[in-house]
Amino acid sequence: MRDENSAVPPYYEPSKSFTIRNEIGELAVLRAGLNRFCAEHCVARDTLTRLQVVLDEIVSNIIKYAWPEGGTHELSMTMSADANSIRIEIVDDGRPFNPLTAPEPELDLPGGERRPGGVGIHITKQLVDDIAYFRENDCNHMLLTKRYERRVPSRDSQEN
Repeated sequence: MRDENSAVPPYYEPSKSFTIRNEIGELAVLRAGLNRFCAEHCVARDTLTRLQVVLDEIVSNIIKYAWPEGGTHELSMTMSADANSIRIEIVDDGRPFNPLTAPEPELDLPGGERRPGGVGIHITKQLVDDIAYFRENDCNHMLLTKRYERRVPSRDSQEN
C-alpha cells in the first residue's frame, strides 16, 4: 500500500528516449514526451515550462541549421531524472557545432545593430542549471541539467 503523502508516483520510468526526423512539426513529439515525463516525476509547472522553452530553442535550431545539405536525418533526446534533477541529452549527426563557444549576444545594442544569433543559447543558459556540449562518433551531444523540487501530486492524479 502506498503512502498517500508520498511525492513519488506509483510508477515512473527513470529515463525515456525519443527519436524524431529533422522536421519542425516533429517537435510536438518531443514536447508531448517531455510533458509525460515531467508529470511522471511530479515536476512543477514552472520547471516544465522552462524545459519546454529550452527544448524548442535547441531542437528547432538543430533542425534549421545542422544539415545545410538538406536531406532526412534523425535526432534523439533522452531524459533521465533522479530525486532532484532532470537531465536531457540531445544528439544529432549534423555538422559540428558547439553553441557554447558562440559569442555572447550584444543585448545592449539596438536590434538593427546587433549581429544575428546567440540569443537562444543565452536564454537556454538562463533557464537550466548546467549545459555542456561534446562531439563523439560524428554526433553533437548537448547535455542539459535542470534541478527541481517535486510537487506533491493531487489526490485526483494519484487515483488515475
